Amino acid sequence: MRKAVLVLALAMTGCATAPPNFPTEVTRFRADAVERGTIGIVPEPGVPDGPEFQGYVRVVAGQLAAQGYTVVAPGDGTFVARIGFKRDTRTVRGPAPVTLGLGVGGGSYGRGGGVEGGVSGGIPIGKGELREDTQATLSVRINRRAGDLGVWEGRAQTRAIWRAGTGVPGAIEAKLAKALFTGFPGESGRTITVK
Repeated sequence: MRKAVLVLALAMTGCATAPPNFPTEVTRFRADAVERGTIGIVPEPGVPDGPEFQGYVRVVAGQLAAQGYTVVAPGDGTFVARIGFKRDTRTVRGPAPVTLGLGVGGGSYGRGGGVEGGVSGGIPIGKGELREDTQATLSVRINRRAGDLGVWEGRAQTRAIWRAGTGVPGAIEAKLAKALFTGFPGESGRTITVK
């Protein structure tokens, strides 16, 4: 005897879900001794000295100060920190707010055993909210100003997703800078993940 069961379920997801918190990957290289002293912050060649760069300057300056450097005017200092960054943002549509769940199951019973099986799926209802999916990278190189000798360099990259128009200004810059200087100066040549 065969039985077929049709199950309909209406499942509603929350309207305001928090964006996923992606980790940050950090790779650093260093000289044997990473000295401290006065340091000026400048953009890497080709990086525009605009508002976005100034946002990175603020967070990197704070991290350098926490590591024992004294941040001075860009043209001054024993050391120079060169900042590079990249940000790619695309608008994506999130999942539908409501999903109609469908399930079909069946079975066959009798002497000698039976066969059971089932199929399930969902039908999205409505449109999901628009989100901004951002991939961002920050790089910092610390050199001695005299002779331009390399002392330390690091690169951090992460991803962030926010509901369109709700991203906090400076949040991704602060996240990258904090991760980049976590455990400074760090192990040379090793990639770590900072949550």
